[in-house]
Amino acid sequence: MMVSLRGSSPSTMALGVLLLSRARSFGQRIQVEIVGDPEEIGIVTGPALVHSAPVASCGVGRELGHGALVVVPGPAEEQLAVSLSADGVGPWFTVDRTGEGVHPATRAWIALRRDKRPEARHHAALLADALEAVGCAAETPVFDLLFGAPVNPLDRISLALRAGRALSGARGLPIQEFLVRDLDDDTTVDAIGTLERFSPSFQRHAAAFIPFVGANAETVPLLDALAELLVHLSHLPRASILPPLSPAADAVAVGLGRALGAVSSTTSGDQAQVSLLHTYRFLGGKFTRSATHAIELRSDPPPADRLARWQWFCTHVSDAASRLDSTWRELYDPAS
Repeated sequence: MMVSLRGSSPSTMALGVLLLSRARSFGQRIQVEIVGDPEEIGIVTGPALVHSAPVASCGVGRELGHGALVVVPGPAEEQLAVSLSADGVGPWFTVDRTGEGVHPATRAWIALRRDKRPEARHHAALLADALEAVGCAAETPVFDLLFGAPVNPLDRISLALRAGRALSGARGLPIQEFLVRDLDDDTTVDAIGTLERFSPSFQRHAAAFIPFVGANAETVPLLDALAELLVHLSHLPRASILPPLSPAADAVAVGLGRALGAVSSTTSGDQAQVSLLHTYRFLGGKFTRSATHAIELRSDPPPADRLARWQWFCTHVSDAASRLDSTWRELYDPAS
């Protein structure tokens, strides 16, 4: 049986891969051809990290034993593109791989660590010690997740703890251990300067940390970011837990360490569309210049921005996966 698909896009190639894979698993004979030029598909470069069953099923960034976690390597100097949404169709952002940080608050912490003044380095160490007390690695990618992930502040805390603990291998204290008073109507938690709910040792460190960091313009972003997190954390009852992560976000947090070290060894090894093309050809897919009754799929051009292009790529692949069942029925059971 011959199936023709039209368009040089990730959705076209992904549907071809998925049709050929299903045919093999069902013992069916099928030939798929794409009307288009494989060189016209947009280039999608790593490094990138996402949890997507459709993308992994197409052979992109998949490693055996890691389910739908997709890790695409890239140049060592390039920041890691990350999506916490299922299948990567939601927002994308970047986290650090170079030791310099991406979010302004992370860079402010780096500036404190490298400051010539011993007092400044001492305050940077205090923040690192606070993370390590809860088992979380004090690394720049973790800070970028904590300050810059496109989710609400409590989810960012959960995400950073999950990723940091996966990197360090430690558990540490529950973060609620630092909350020593019950939340009541008399407790003010609308500013970082009001820390009555936290433990005495935490308050002592904060009393020294806040004035020093707030007095330096380059470290103000760090103070603002911490204020937002502490205000939300202060609203938690002592007996509560942090919000659980979605399966996709949890997989990304645990897989962060793998992605941080994923460096491409070849020129095209960091291009997602190349892996998709190789999988298509490996399964027997072909290209042609013309065909009658070809199935039309979306073919919008890729955005210029790298993060937007990753979202575009994952959305195309997810659209192809959503069309797989209906296309398969049209081929083998058109009467239905």
